[in-house]
Amino acid sequence: MCALTPVAAWKDVELYLDQAGFFSFTNSPYYSHRHLASVDLYPERGVREAYSPVEGTILEARKLKVMEDYFIAIKAGDCGACVKILHVKPQVEVGERVRPGDVLGNLVWSPFYNYWTDPHMHVEIRPIDDRLRARGGYSLNLAPLMKQIRFDNNVCESFIVDKVLDRYTLLRPGSDIPSFLTPLILNLDGISFMLEGGLTHYGHGALWSEREELPEGALECVKEFFQIDFTQQQYVHFTCQKREKLVRGFNYRGIGLYLNDPHIKLIPKRIGDATLDFGDEILMSEIIPFTKSFGCRC
Repeated sequence: MCALTPVAAWKDVELYLDQAGFFSFTNSPYYSHRHLASVDLYPERGVREAYSPVEGTILEARKLKVMEDYFIAIKAGDCGACVKILHVKPQVEVGERVRPGDVLGNLVWSPFYNYWTDPHMHVEIRPIDDRLRARGGYSLNLAPLMKQIRFDNNVCESFIVDKVLDRYTLLRPGSDIPSFLTPLILNLDGISFMLEGGLTHYGHGALWSEREELPEGALECVKEFFQIDFTQQQYVHFTCQKREKLVRGFNYRGIGLYLNDPHIKLIPKRIGDATLDFGDEILMSEIIPFTKSFGCRC
C-alpha cells in the first residue's frame, strides 16, 4: 500500500494522492481544469500503475468508443456522486469495491495528451447519472490540501538542469522545497503565493496564497500581469496571454509547474529541440522574466 494524502473533496467524497507522486488542478487546456472541477494525479515518473484516489464501488470500467482511451467510474460517498477517471486501462471489474491506494490498472498514453505530458489519471467528482461528459463536474473543495501546505522563505535565484529528454527538460532548485508546493513562490504585497500551471502555453494558471483572506493590494499586483477569473479561499485562478519563453536565445513553448514536484518543466517548441545540457545553471529571471516585478523567491 502506498502512502496517501487527501488533496481535494466534494461533500463526503475525498480524493487521495500517492505522496510519491505529484498533481495539478490547472496544468491542462481542458474545460474542467479552468473551473477547478478536476485534478490530474501523476505517479512518480517512470511508474505506470494507477492507484485508486477514492473509496467506493466500480460502476463502469471500459474502453471509450471514439478514441484509444479508457474510462472508470466509481460510486463514492452517500451524496449521489461518482468519481470519473480517464487514461487508466482497468484491471478492476464492475461491482468491485476499492479503497484509496488499491491498483485500478495501468496508465495509458492518451490522445488527450500533448507530447510533453507525463502519464497520469484525470479525476473528477460528478453526478452519478452524468458520468462522462466534459462539463458538469463539481467544483472541488481544496481544504484537505490547504491544511497541509506550509510556505517557507528559502531563497532560490537559480536552477540546475536535472534531466534532458527529447520532450522536455527538468530544472531543479539547489535546495529542497516543502511538500505539496511548486518550486516557484512569488511575493505579492508581502504575501507568499505559489504559482501553478502550464505557462503560458495553456493560457491560464493559478496562484495559491498562504493567507485565507486575500488583501486587495495583493490582488491588484496579480491584475498587473493576469486577468483574475475567480477566487476560492486561497486559490486564485487567472487567464493570461500565450507567449513563448526565450531561454539562452532559444524559444521554448512554456513551463510546467506541478504541486508536490520540485521541478520546473521546460517545454521545447518541437520534440528534440532541447538546447540545455545536464548540470547547466539557469537563473530564475531567464525562465520567468516577470518574477523580478513580483519579488520572486522560492
